[in-house]
Amino acid sequence: MSDTASISQPLKNVLQGLSDQQPVPLLPPVSMFAGRTVTEAELVEFVWSADPNDGGLIQLRLALAKWDASAELTVRDDADSSTEPSTPERRRAVVRELGLSDSTESKLAELIPIHVGGEIVISKTFEPWYDKVRRTRSTLYWDDYEKYLTEVKRWPATLIAGLDRSTTSVVERLTDPTRSEVKSTKGLVVGYVQSGKTANFTGVAAKAIDAGYRLVIIMTGTIEILRSQTQRRIDMELMGVENVLAGQDASDPAVARNLDYQQDEEWLAGNFVRHSEEALDQPGAARIRRVTTHKHDYKNLPQGLSQLRYDRVDKSKPLNDPVNLNHVDAYVVVVKKNSSPLKKLIGDLKPIQSGLAELPALIIDDESDLASVNTKDPKKSAERTAINKLIREVMEVVPRAQYVGYTATPFANVFIDPDDDSDLFPSDFVLSLPRPAGYMGVQEFHDVDIDWDLQPRTVKTSNELAFIRAIKGDPATDPGNQKKELAAALDSWVLSGAIKKYREKNSGRVFRHHTMLIHESVKNAAHEETADIVRELWSTGRFGASAGLTRLEALFDTDYHPVMRARAGEEPVPPSFDVLKGYIGEALAEMTSGGADPVLIVNSDNSVQEQQEALDFDSGKVWRVLVGGAKLSRGFTVEGLTISFFRRKAGQADTLMQAGRWFGFRAGYTDLVRLYIRRDDKVDLYEAFEALLLDEESFRDELTKYVGVDEDGRPIVEPRQIPPLVSQHLPWLKPSARTKMFNAVVQARSSVGTFHQLSSVPPRNERRKHALNLSGALIPMLRNATTAVDLPYVDSSTGKPSSQPALVGIIDGSKFLALFETMAWHPEYLDVVNPLKKWITAATEDGRIQDWAVIWPQSRTNTDAAFVELEELGVRAPVWKRKRRDGQRIDFTGENKRNILAAEAVPRGEEAGGLGRSQTRGALVISLVDDREVTETSPTRGDITGLLSLRAPDKAVRSKRGLIQYGVLVKAKEGDVSVKKVDGPAT
Repeated sequence: MSDTASISQPLKNVLQGLSDQQPVPLLPPVSMFAGRTVTEAELVEFVWSADPNDGGLIQLRLALAKWDASAELTVRDDADSSTEPSTPERRRAVVRELGLSDSTESKLAELIPIHVGGEIVISKTFEPWYDKVRRTRSTLYWDDYEKYLTEVKRWPATLIAGLDRSTTSVVERLTDPTRSEVKSTKGLVVGYVQSGKTANFTGVAAKAIDAGYRLVIIMTGTIEILRSQTQRRIDMELMGVENVLAGQDASDPAVARNLDYQQDEEWLAGNFVRHSEEALDQPGAARIRRVTTHKHDYKNLPQGLSQLRYDRVDKSKPLNDPVNLNHVDAYVVVVKKNSSPLKKLIGDLKPIQSGLAELPALIIDDESDLASVNTKDPKKSAERTAINKLIREVMEVVPRAQYVGYTATPFANVFIDPDDDSDLFPSDFVLSLPRPAGYMGVQEFHDVDIDWDLQPRTVKTSNELAFIRAIKGDPATDPGNQKKELAAALDSWVLSGAIKKYREKNSGRVFRHHTMLIHESVKNAAHEETADIVRELWSTGRFGASAGLTRLEALFDTDYHPVMRARAGEEPVPPSFDVLKGYIGEALAEMTSGGADPVLIVNSDNSVQEQQEALDFDSGKVWRVLVGGAKLSRGFTVEGLTISFFRRKAGQADTLMQAGRWFGFRAGYTDLVRLYIRRDDKVDLYEAFEALLLDEESFRDELTKYVGVDEDGRPIVEPRQIPPLVSQHLPWLKPSARTKMFNAVVQARSSVGTFHQLSSVPPRNERRKHALNLSGALIPMLRNATTAVDLPYVDSSTGKPSSQPALVGIIDGSKFLALFETMAWHPEYLDVVNPLKKWITAATEDGRIQDWAVIWPQSRTNTDAAFVELEELGVRAPVWKRKRRDGQRIDFTGENKRNILAAEAVPRGEEAGGLGRSQTRGALVISLVDDREVTETSPTRGDITGLLSLRAPDKAVRSKRGLIQYGVLVKAKEGDVSVKKVDGPAT
């Protein structure tokens, strides 16, 4: 072993203990563990030469990531100022505390980049308890989970540090399990579709059990295959081998026959977490009792006996007193959101009687927008939907129960609909998880904010060209075309499977799963018809014969090979189809290992159960074509999903739910993924998904502005104020309850730090209002824009400098307000415009806003816009193509990104061409658009709609509290989420 290699284990040992506290000089303890003096030069050489999976290097990455991201850590910079998380100043201060030089810090930053980004938390003020008790109570389950993610799953250190921070943000907002008074907490965690929410709630459960929670109920979706998938994850990553065996001898044949995982490859390979019997016997470390298994949901015992037992060591003290809590087992239940198992669970809880009032419990509701929300109209019935009623009953039976919902859809009813009388409304906190590294989401399938004037559109630069394949063949009206499109998708599945086999041989990767998902309808009969077509295509495809190979070679040459060359990164790429040809047989063998064809229909619980073995991603390989079915639309992870064929037109929420199947982690084959999606004259599902998913991104950005506390330590926004913020930010979202409205109302709101794109103008047919907006407000504003300039900006998609031609000028703040006041808006948009107008008025009156820069973007080429003569200005004005949103949306698509970027210098108080600089100057971007549904001919003045975007000067907000001000409709119910509808203004 080289001298530098001998540093690895000592470094790992030191950092395992050091990373959870203040950094201290590193080399002395490393030298002590190494038994010799370790120099800084040796440490640097080790870091640069070590294998990426070396334990010491992994621990160094993990420690630096934790120190980078910690909000509790106090380290000071050269000026003796405290440093902020995720900043270069923080990293430099940490490395200095470790006793290392600036030269080493720069080398570490190159190899181990600074951890940036984190969760967004909107929360009530809470009682701090967890940070203190984490140092005094057991950390067994979290420590072993963190070790498992590091050594078995090989998660990057930055991801583990982020998971540590986000799970702490959840657990610290729960109630201390030893608290004498009963206090229930309700919260919501918002992740991305298929992005690792299970890992987050596994970490929350681990930390909760360590802290003293002794009942954890994890509610999954509504089908058994999802419940069993979640059970296995919990068993493998949290429970561990010792708790799964529960003292039984796994080598005993009688025991082995009844084990859940005797055929599981991961169990046999030793990849389930281990805690050790000695660690579980330590005071305060609870053993976990499994009352559900991989194969069986919750079952109650006969004659009123309970599987749940909590025996107090000291009967004179309550169960949640540390004396008792440290000596009782924890129970973990993984249960479907079906009435039968939930009723059985409640029936087994009730015999505990008095102990229930003292039992610290945690309810984790996965897919919390599915089944959990009461959807009955309270005006018609006092009854509640079954699952909602049962969840409420659990919380009533166990009054110390804490409720945390998990969802990937922040617009779900549980998030925006107050009609549930706040029973499951996340009244204490809402936490939005960051987008994880390596995740394929909307940005990877759509071309978001890319300016094609600045770069060519190719498979390298355009996600749409690389991954999206349009389909138009309707099964009812054009079955021939439907069959051709299914055949093309099936060819892609076979070809991409062969490429995976090539990569296995040439990279060391193993692709256990390779799947294709077909979703055309919710009707079972349609699934049968589609499956029959696919089976026929499979049997006649002749993939290994001359005809099939000719098709696959054409697909390789025209589609897969160009995309791989552009996007494969370090993954091996077959140089030619001839090289790949030999792997097609291997792929076909995997695909037919379960029968003559690879097709599975998944559209009911019965069919899922019958095909459980074929669909069990945990126990073995799955190379299948799945035809569904809402049953695979929520929560259940379709592993290895490479080809998606999606035609079904659906309602908005359901569409969003389905969209997520092709999002997720695709390590080693991101360039092979294809989405065949309906894009015809009637429906463009690709565009519909982009609009919905961008709304989610926009909403997360909106929450970011209001994170944290103001100068007085009060939350800027509390969870009960999120619903009106959502409906104000996206006015087309409305409460579904006819009898309720949000009690909180936005009274005044700034636009600091971002442009308000005020694109919800009157409906298209109200041309008189559009004409008055143009002649009475926008043209008078544009009269001030007389100086031609090129405004510089940096393109956000390429990072390259560019410029936008514009006419610019200055308008007095009071004159702008007078014109702004005359403008007409969509009636449902007034709740957005009026608070903004109120804030701008106040800021103008007290001098924080003195004037506005009018920025009128001009044509770059004279061919990128139409032109209309504006006689009042004596100019030919550019008229842009912009579309109104579909469905219930009331707005246009967003302003061209380059126009916004080019205007940003003004409100920041920076120098802007022809405008000078001012800390009291805002920016107005005005565009004229063609508001016709069909725009094949040249527009006239009567076709024009004017759109306005504005951003106030950044210095106009004097405090965080000034960002947004709320009022309430009913003062006596100030803390309530919703109230009965009332008339009159907010008070």
